[in-house]
Amino acid sequence: MRFLVAIRLTGTVVTGGVLTCLRVGLVMATVLGLSTAPVWARGMSLIRDAEIENTIGMIAAPLSRAAGIGDRVITIRLINDDAINAFATTGNRIFINTGTILKSRGPNELKGVIAHEIGHLAGGHLIHLQDKLDQTFMYSMLGMLAGAAAGAASGRGDVAGAVMLGAQHAAQRNLLAFSRTQENSADSFAMRALDATHQSSKGLLRFFEELGDQEALISSSQDPYVRTHPLTRDRVSALANHVAKSPYSDVPPPAAEVEAFERVQAKLLAYLKPGVSTMTKYPATDRSIAGRYAHAIAYFRRSDLGRALPMIDGLIADRPQDPYFEELRGQMLVENQRLAEGVASYEKAVRLAPTEPLILVSLAHAQVELGDRSNLEKARTNLKAALNLEPNNPFAWKQLAKAEGKLGNEGMATLALAEMAMAQGNPREALAHAHRAEGRIPKGSRDALRLQDLIAEAERLKDKEN
Repeated sequence: MRFLVAIRLTGTVVTGGVLTCLRVGLVMATVLGLSTAPVWARGMSLIRDAEIENTIGMIAAPLSRAAGIGDRVITIRLINDDAINAFATTGNRIFINTGTILKSRGPNELKGVIAHEIGHLAGGHLIHLQDKLDQTFMYSMLGMLAGAAAGAASGRGDVAGAVMLGAQHAAQRNLLAFSRTQENSADSFAMRALDATHQSSKGLLRFFEELGDQEALISSSQDPYVRTHPLTRDRVSALANHVAKSPYSDVPPPAAEVEAFERVQAKLLAYLKPGVSTMTKYPATDRSIAGRYAHAIAYFRRSDLGRALPMIDGLIADRPQDPYFEELRGQMLVENQRLAEGVASYEKAVRLAPTEPLILVSLAHAQVELGDRSNLEKARTNLKAALNLEPNNPFAWKQLAKAEGKLGNEGMATLALAEMAMAQGNPREALAHAHRAEGRIPKGSRDALRLQDLIAEAERLKDKEN
């Protein structure tokens, strides 16, 4: 599991800045589950983990197919935040707080949340939201101008203030009405999609009912989901009526899905919470797969490899075809400076899951740390394979730069640094590295052509920022 701090969501619609500076009075952390500020601006961190992302993707895939979007078009990422929240952004991206998963009572609750957010994407709400924001901005501006004119004509500041305030309230009502309409639409999609895939909507109803108890709390005590997805009585009632009538309401989630979800919960709890919390939820007598998994991670976090390794070895013995247990074993060994043994475990994980880019990157990272030429060449191969699967992975580009640098390929190392900067949304830094790479890469080569394309793209993005 890798924690990524200050991730910039390039191209994400930002809804709060203009309205706030105009003092429209719209206090809303999210509109339609769309973030008002990029994650990096709020000091949050993302969690990347192959098993967690694969499990969430497994849950989301039937729903995205029902939306006509396709399996691989939507990107779902996890925010390290204990509050309950989820939101969609432009670029078919959905972000889910770790708290949403940890506080869910089963995969059906998470499934309902994901279905709702896919509903926003399927309904094109983010595109329409931008139009509505532009319209709200226009109303606010006209109100300010009218207020200024009224104040000038009457010579009274209170008249100007009243006109401006009225315009701002009208703009706010306009946007909130739009928000409620789109929330209802996303609910309707979620119910249809769950029925279409023969899955129960009870989880979503349970989720709404639990959050409904927070409506009476002051906003600072509410989970963000309540503030950003207003849970009107009509919404909950419509969902309850659907659950009462749907032929799939009592269909349980598949056993494999339940186990995968429980493993994700155990993994998150063991990594993110104190060891006492892990041992409270999963006492020593818990011999389930999830319980033993949590124990292994908890002991690893305590640097007690003497207990952690036998735990993970026992899980591998029970599930020899599971790549994620081998991946964890590799991490345990590498982080305890047993690099060669760690590489062997990571290699087993890659053989079991050859298309998991994050495992390929972890293997390559360990090979780069070993540092001999044979491992550096293997690392370069593994990193290129990972980047073919996930081109915008800054950490992978950084490791490729290290590998190329240690192999003496300065031009390729500098090009990799330029790619890393582009993946981070920093075109100015990308240009600086790219220009240093010029002349160090053979002219006419495939890499030289890529370098020129990168320079052109970075120049375009830099001009757009100005």
